[in-house]
Amino acid sequence: MPSPFLSCLLCLRREREKVKVPPFALNRGGKSPASSSDSDFQVQSRENLKDRNIKSGPETTTTVLEIPDRLDHNHNHNTLPKWNPALVVEREGKGDGKGKNTYRIIENYPYPTLESDDEVIISNRAVGLNPIDWKSVDFNFCLPEFPWITGREMAGVVDAIGANVKDFKVGDRVWTSTYYRDRRAGCFQHYVTVPQHTVNHVPDNLDFASAACLGVAGLTAAMTLWKWLEVAVPPPCPPQSQSQPATGTVTTTLSLRTSATSTTPFTEPPGEAADFLLIWGGSAVTAQFAIQIAVLSGLQVIAVASEKTKSLVSGLGATHVVTRDGKTNSEIVAEVRRVGGDSITRGLDLVGTETATYCLQAMSQTRPSLFAPLAMIPSKAVIPDNIRVQTVEMKQFVLNPDCGVYARQLNHLVCDGLLVMPSTHVLDGGLKSIQAGLDRLKSGDMAGKKLVVSMTM
Repeated sequence: MPSPFLSCLLCLRREREKVKVPPFALNRGGKSPASSSDSDFQVQSRENLKDRNIKSGPETTTTVLEIPDRLDHNHNHNTLPKWNPALVVEREGKGDGKGKNTYRIIENYPYPTLESDDEVIISNRAVGLNPIDWKSVDFNFCLPEFPWITGREMAGVVDAIGANVKDFKVGDRVWTSTYYRDRRAGCFQHYVTVPQHTVNHVPDNLDFASAACLGVAGLTAAMTLWKWLEVAVPPPCPPQSQSQPATGTVTTTLSLRTSATSTTPFTEPPGEAADFLLIWGGSAVTAQFAIQIAVLSGLQVIAVASEKTKSLVSGLGATHVVTRDGKTNSEIVAEVRRVGGDSITRGLDLVGTETATYCLQAMSQTRPSLFAPLAMIPSKAVIPDNIRVQTVEMKQFVLNPDCGVYARQLNHLVCDGLLVMPSTHVLDGGLKSIQAGLDRLKSGDMAGKKLVVSMTM
C-alpha cells in the first residue's frame, strides 16, 4: 500500500492536499511555524499558504501546510512540488572552538518560495568552500537560528524567477554571492534563493566549478580593490562574449567607486613613482584574483608567499615575491621595504591578526595609504597617521543593489580572458562531501587551489 504522502502526490491535481514538512521549515525571518503567529509565517498572498498545528499523538505536533491546487513559483517550469535536499547546522555549540554544532542532511527540506518579485531560485551545480564556512560553525557566529544553512557562493541553473526579473530566464547558467542572514540563500542546499542584483551569468569560457570561485574570492578581491582600496578600474577590452548582459559600464563603476568611499578622498601628489600594493598571503585564492586585478589597474604588486607557491604567484603578475620560509615577520618586512621603499600605498592581508600589524609596518610611512585587513586586525593595533584602515563588508554586495556593478565588471574581465582562474580541486558527492571538504580546508595548505563541491544532480 503506498504511503499517505505518495497518495497525496497522486491526487495533487485533483484537490488540495496537506503535505507534511519538517518542523524546521522556517520563513525568511528565522521563525518556525510553531513559534510564529499566522501573520509572521504568512507567505505572499499568491502562494496562498496557511500553517496550523495538528496533533498527531499525545506529545507530538506536526506542522502541515495547505497547498493550492497549482503551485506557482513565478514562472517556474515545474508545477509539481519538489524537495530541496539541504545540509543543515542543527545544534548550538559552545562558541569557544571546543564544541561544534552538528551537520545533518535533510533530504525532504522544503523547496523555497519567492518572497519578492525580484528574486531568483537557482538549482545548485557547484558550491565553493571557504574558511568562513567552517569557522562560523566551529565558533558559533553568523548562525542567526537553528537549524541554519550555510555556504556563501555557488553556480547553477536558474530554476524560477520573480515577475520583475528581466535579465535572466529559467535554464540560464548563473553564479551568485550570498549573505548569511537569509536561510534560503545558504549555498549548502540544492535550491538557492537570492535577489536578482546578486546574480550574474556564467561566462561562456567557464564551467560551473570555476564559476563557483567568483562569489567569494573573485568578488572580494574586486570589491576590496575597487571600492575600499580605491584602485582604478581597468578599461575593458572590446566585447568578445555575450555571456553577460551589458547592464554596467566602466563609467558607472568608477562613479560608484568614488561615491561609495570615505568622504576623505584618497589622493596622491602628482609625479610620484608607480605605487605598490602589498599582499600578505599571496597564494590565497582571493589574492590570486587581487594580484591580477591590481596589475591590470597599473599597480606594482609585492606578494608574500611560500617558496612552494612562488612560481604560481609570480606567474599571475606579481612584480616581486617575498618568500616567507625560514624568516621572521620582521625580516619579511625589511625585505618588502627594500623592494617598495615608501611607495607601498596600499596593503591587503589575508593571513591573520599578527601579519596585519606587520603589513602596517611595511607600508609607506609618509604618503597617504589604505589598508584592508581581510583576516582581521587587533583592536589595539597602532595605526600610523598616514594609513587609513578600511573595514571590508562584503554584505554590502547583497544589501546595496548598486554594488552589483562590481560583479558585472569582474565578469567582463573574465569574459575578456583577462583573468586566470584559480586551479580547482573538485569533490564529487554533493551534500555528502561538504563536511569532509570543510575539514580538509581547515587542516591546512591548499597550495593555491580552490576547493569546490560538485552538486550536479
